[in-house]
Amino acid sequence: MRTAAAALISMVALAGTGLPAFSQTIQTPAEQSGYTRYTQYQDIAPFLDQVAKASKQAKVLVAGKTGEVKDFAPADIYLVVLTAEGIATPQALNRKKPTILVLGAQHGNEQSGKEAALTLIRDLAVGDLKPLLGQVNVLVMPQTNPYGNFVNRRTNEQDLDLNRDHVKLETPETRAIHAVFRAWMPEASIDVHEQGDNYYRVNSGRVTNANIAPAIRAFARDTIYKETEALVTAGGYTWHEYLVTEAMGSQGAAGAAEPTGANLEELTRPSTVDLNDGRNSLGIYETISFIQESASRHDIPTLKDRTTYQYLGIKGLVQSVARHAEEVRTLVASSRAALLKKASAPAPGDLVHLRMVHARDPKDPQITIQHFQTVPGADAATASPMKVVTEVVRNWFPNVEPTISVPRAFGYIVPAANKDVVKTMIAHGIAVQVFTADTEVEVERYLVDDITPSTEDYVAPDKIAVTKQAVKVTARKGDYYVNGAQPAANLIPNLLEPQAEFGFIRYRMFNLVPDKGATFPFLRVVKRQTLPLETIK
Repeated sequence: MRTAAAALISMVALAGTGLPAFSQTIQTPAEQSGYTRYTQYQDIAPFLDQVAKASKQAKVLVAGKTGEVKDFAPADIYLVVLTAEGIATPQALNRKKPTILVLGAQHGNEQSGKEAALTLIRDLAVGDLKPLLGQVNVLVMPQTNPYGNFVNRRTNEQDLDLNRDHVKLETPETRAIHAVFRAWMPEASIDVHEQGDNYYRVNSGRVTNANIAPAIRAFARDTIYKETEALVTAGGYTWHEYLVTEAMGSQGAAGAAEPTGANLEELTRPSTVDLNDGRNSLGIYETISFIQESASRHDIPTLKDRTTYQYLGIKGLVQSVARHAEEVRTLVASSRAALLKKASAPAPGDLVHLRMVHARDPKDPQITIQHFQTVPGADAATASPMKVVTEVVRNWFPNVEPTISVPRAFGYIVPAANKDVVKTMIAHGIAVQVFTADTEVEVERYLVDDITPSTEDYVAPDKIAVTKQAVKVTARKGDYYVNGAQPAANLIPNLLEPQAEFGFIRYRMFNLVPDKGATFPFLRVVKRQTLPLETIK
C-alpha cells in the first residue's frame, strides 16, 4: 500500500519547454468551438500541452486514472501546477506563499466548472492573472470525472457519486484528489459545481463542520465571501452564500434518498457539515475550503454565460487569497500546528465532535432571499417563463451545534481483520502502524447498549447508545495502531468512533454496524504507552 505522497512522486510531466507566452493565440477547447459543445477528455491534453509549452510557470502532471469501462478507455486525471518558480513536485513548492487547489467537474453533468478551470489555467500561465503567481501557488484538477463528462451524467464509470465518496474513497477519482491534497497540503481549496437555474448565478459555500477552527470559518465568511461577491457583482452577475432548502431530517447530503410525502416541513441552511464532500473533507485539515454551486440550465446555449460567472467565482477566491496571502498562510499554519499540539497531548476538555445539527440563531431569526418563480401560462418561446420573487425564510438554521462529542484519544487500535478500513485510511494519507508483537494495552472500549441501524447505505445508525469501559486487552501481532497526532487528527476519530455520523460505520462496505450487546471493534488508547510498532510503508 502506497502513501499519498508516494503516489504523487510517480506523476509525470506532459510538457513545459518554457517558450515565449502567446496567450492571445491559446484558446480553450470551448472557446475554439464557440461554446457549441462541452470540452471532452481528448481535447484537454492538447490544450494543456500547448499551455505548458508556452509557460515556464505551468507544469502538467498526471494524478491518477479512471477505471476501464466498455465504451471508455482509462483516462488520465490531470493536475496543473502553476507557480512563479515553475516547480513540479511538492518538495520544491515555495511554502512562503499559500497554495490553492481548484477541483472541476466532480459531477460529470456539471460541465461549466471544467470550462472555467481550463480558462483559469490559461490566464494564470500566460494571461492577465499571471502576476498573481507572485503571491500564491495554484493547483488545478480541471476534469476530475472524465467519464461522467463523456456521457454527461453525474456519476463516474462505476456509477458512483464522487462528491459522496470523500470518506470511503471507493473511486479512483476521489483517491487521486486526496493524493494531490495530502501531498501538496494547500491552504485553500474550491470545489466547483452547478445547481439548478438559481437567481443567484454564483453561490459560495464555506467550511461548516464544527471541528474546523472557528478562525478559519470566520475568515472564509467575513473576507473571502465579501471579496468574491464584489468581483462577481462587478462582472454583472448575482452572488449569494450557498444555501440548501430541504425536508426536516433529510439525509440527502450523505447520499441517501430524500424523504417523500405531503406536508413535509422544510428548513433552509448553509451547505452541509458532512465530511464526505470535496469541501469539508479537505477543510477538516484546517483548510480554507469552499464549494461553488453556480446556476445552470445544463444546456449548450447558456454554456458561455455560465462558464463566465463560474470563472468569476473562482477568480474571486484566487484574488482574495493573493490579496491576503500572508494572513492566509499564517492562519492555516497556526491552526494546523495548534491541532497537532493538542493531538500530541490530549486534554480532558479537548473534544472531537462526532454528530452535529443545523440550528436556529436567536440573533439571526430569518433570512430574505430572492429566487425564480414560474409564471403561470407564460409562453417560453416568446417570453421568460420565470419571474424574480423575494421570500422571507423563517425556518432559517444558520448555526451548527455539536450533539455528540468525545474526548480526544492518543490513538486507536484496529484489529488485523479490518484491512479494508486500514487501506482506506492509508488512501487518506493517514499514517498507520502495525503491532510487531503481542502486547498488553490499557484502552477504552465501547459496549453497545442499544442500536437502531439505518435502513440506508451511506447513513449512520439512527440511534446508537454505548458505554465506555476502561480495560486491559492484548493487542495481537498484526493488529494496527493509528496515532491521533498527525494532520488528520480531527478526521481519525470521525472515521473510527462508533457514534460518528460521518465515519466508516455508515457504509455497508465496511460491515461495522454492531449488534446490541456487542463490543465495537476499534479501541481507544487514552494513556501514553510504549508499544511495539512499526509504520506501514
